[in-house]
Amino acid sequence: MSSITDDLYELFKKNLESVNGISKRVPKAGLGKAVAEVFKEHGISSACVFESPLLKEAGVVSELAAAGINVHTDHIRLHAETDKGGVSEAQHGIAELGTIVQEQDDVDGRIVATMSEYYIGIVKGSTIVPTYDDMFDILSKTPQLPNYVGFITGPSRTADIECVGTVGVHGPIDLCIIVVDDE
Repeated sequence: MSSITDDLYELFKKNLESVNGISKRVPKAGLGKAVAEVFKEHGISSACVFESPLLKEAGVVSELAAAGINVHTDHIRLHAETDKGGVSEAQHGIAELGTIVQEQDDVDGRIVATMSEYYIGIVKGSTIVPTYDDMFDILSKTPQLPNYVGFITGPSRTADIECVGTVGVHGPIDLCIIVVDDE
């Protein structure tokens, strides 16, 4: 696999921004610093981090701690309600929708993305596919689907029976996706 092309990233970014999300693109070496900067810009002083090998390798937790952000990496269920920030890695992205796709067996990985007021999703550029159909081709070839497959497109939005829209009822109020140039 190779990293994302500029055109595919721009499509992903445009579509994410159209649903009020934010996208940044960084090299793997700059990931920890980028996450810390986003949280500092938004006044986030505590965060849950569901550590993946990529987040560990990039030193995300140590960068957050160095920036004065209180970090929880275990017992996420106990801290997710009070920590304002959350970080986890998604397994895929879909450029035509500006969507990330979580494929998780671990409940903590899901909680981070749904309980945080400000969620930062990390996705490797090499795992972003052009279309929704491409994503379903990947999922259909997966020998055993994980317990949870979630598609995240922008901050949480819902409407009541009178079609009054509300942000943040069933998930984050703010969302940033950081695309990592992984190769």
